[in-house]
Amino acid sequence: IGRSFIDFVHPKDRNTFASQITSGLAAPINANGVQEKVQSPSNFVSTMFCRIRRYRGLTAGFGVKDRVVTFMPYLLKLSFKNVSDEEGKVIYLVIQATPFYSAYKIPNEVVSNCVPFVMRHVANGNLEYIDSESVPYLGYLPQDITDKDALQLYHPNDLDYLQQVYKIIVKEGSSPRSKPYRFMTQNGHYVKLETEWSSFINPWSRKLEFITGKHYIIEGPSSPDVFQSPKLDKSIKFSEEENNKAQALRENIVRIMNEVLTKPAELAKQQMSKRCQDLASFMESLMEDQPKIDDELRLEIHDADHSYYERDSVMLGGISPHHDYSDSKSNTETSLS
Repeated sequence: IGRSFIDFVHPKDRNTFASQITSGLAAPINANGVQEKVQSPSNFVSTMFCRIRRYRGLTAGFGVKDRVVTFMPYLLKLSFKNVSDEEGKVIYLVIQATPFYSAYKIPNEVVSNCVPFVMRHVANGNLEYIDSESVPYLGYLPQDITDKDALQLYHPNDLDYLQQVYKIIVKEGSSPRSKPYRFMTQNGHYVKLETEWSSFINPWSRKLEFITGKHYIIEGPSSPDVFQSPKLDKSIKFSEEENNKAQALRENIVRIMNEVLTKPAELAKQQMSKRCQDLASFMESLMEDQPKIDDELRLEIHDADHSYYERDSVMLGGISPHHDYSDSKSNTETSLS
């Protein structure tokens, strides 16, 4: 009691924490007077993940310097509460903290009922989104992994297989559930997972925008605590030859994502070409035979037995911007643009 909460937040997470607070203060939910109770969970301003420093034992407390500082990951729900006391109205920050624990109890644990989670990366491999469900399985907090290269997290010996998978994703637009492959967790070890893939093609540039993977963990890592700091001496070492081969495969995968003409893109191209041809021939026919104002008026007066739709078609080629579909009448004074 009496200490600043920010002192207990991991240095890496302080910026994320501060930005959440300032965005909440800029538009607090309860700026309209006194509120006796803490807000209900459904009205929280924001949620975030962060690591909080652990208490180091009853005798040691927080003051001892010679012990290793350890942090625990939490999901924080932040809200603001207005309280009136003798000095006037004060805004309090209310934090509801839920701890996260590793999903694994034993080394190489076989996982039967994994909650699937989604990750998305752009065409250069950089991750731009990760589900919160992944936290206990992989150990990364979203702010740690965003903008990291997803291809660096695949096991080097599985990149050959994954290159084939990426070829299918790019050519077909998606790929069925993959064979098991290895993915690095926060502690430097590898889980085995299977993935269903899909991709998004930008219809304008006809280029691959991003690839989304829905991941299912099937086997845990050899070190079950995914939140543990990676130990350099115990991390898996690869020879220089293996590293060079892995890097070449990663570069190939990036090339595949950026260069290969995909089936969805080809389809988009064909559709675009057909639209352009249709529009060009339509415009040509309009230019050759422009309707005259007199003809339009004559149609309006003399061709009363024609259906409205036919008259509109003659008058403006069926594309009048002033067409009112409820009674199918057109503004006859509008000249063709």
